[in-house]
Amino acid sequence: MRYKCIKEMCLPKCDGDGFEIPNEYGFVTVGSIWERDDEISFIGGDVHLDSLNDDSDFGWLEMPFEELKENFVLIE
Repeated sequence: MRYKCIKEMCLPKCDGDGFEIPNEYGFVTVGSIWERDDEISFIGGDVHLDSLNDDSDFGWLEMPFEELKENFVLIE
């Protein structure tokens, strides 16, 4: 399933092990496209999304279902 961001988000960045990097943040931009992967969970989020954008601050995101519904719409 693919989703499009409908609300800009500012989130803390994580290292390769899933730990937050102090004082480092990135943006998820409106219109960016993400693919849901229900087989992966790095940090225990309800939903795992992989970026399909070359210019994204994040390669992946994890969030609760509520945040997905608030910030993304299903497009495929």
